[in-house]
Amino acid sequence: MGVSRGNLCRAAELGVGVLLCLTALGCGSPTSATPTAHPTSGPPRATATPVTSTDPDDPTLLPVPANIPFLQAAAPIQNEWRQYFATGAITIVPNSTVPFQRPVTPQVVNDTNGAVDTATAQRWADAVMRETAWENWAITANQISLLDSGVISAPAVTAGVTLPTGATGFTITGSRWPSSLRLVSVRSAAQSLLRVADVYAFVATFATGWSVMATFPNGQAQPLSGQAVSAGAVDAVTGSLKSVTNFGELWFGSQGFACDSGEPPVILSLCNE
Repeated sequence: MGVSRGNLCRAAELGVGVLLCLTALGCGSPTSATPTAHPTSGPPRATATPVTSTDPDDPTLLPVPANIPFLQAAAPIQNEWRQYFATGAITIVPNSTVPFQRPVTPQVVNDTNGAVDTATAQRWADAVMRETAWENWAITANQISLLDSGVISAPAVTAGVTLPTGATGFTITGSRWPSSLRLVSVRSAAQSLLRVADVYAFVATFATGWSVMATFPNGQAQPLSGQAVSAGAVDAVTGSLKSVTNFGELWFGSQGFACDSGEPPVILSLCNE
């Protein structure tokens, strides 16, 4: 889940959204939380068997062994992703194993006082990790239009992921996956301040730090303002469960913030629910 580290609540008062955090598939080698999909070798074929996993909430996709420009993909692959290419959300068809390549979901701490049962809370936590896998792919594949399009989460979720002048792409340093997840209820006062209708939020802790870096043709890298956390950082994101065609079941984030002293008491109380 990726969070802009500014004073998000103050931004919310101005009608500006923010949040969601996790680490890049291209950075490091995270342990797979679910059995890895089995892509076919060679170019995608019209007769290819769809990729599935043992997690029923993962998407079923035609195998794409590696990212491929949409216009170079085989016709069945284009047809599968055409709706997102047509709206400008993607120009590249993603590697079909992206949603399966994620760390084991932390055992969620359910602090909803019984409003959500434990199994459901864990399923929602899986959705957080799945959405993060897609989010990290979009960053490292320079497909940030996916983040701005509202397909996998509200654009506010990754505010600040913008290419500086002269930069050609992004990379992620460190581990952008949360080490713990806690599900909490969002009280009306917090809903009003954040301007959201969602009644639940995930509070995430990061055991190690991470940052999103803009990369330049000369090999230099520049950290993006607001797209970094230090070890032990705590962030939160309001949202709800949503099933998205081709992407699977996701925690669709609506608003987010860093749980630090810069936030108003009503927001800090949400972090500590």
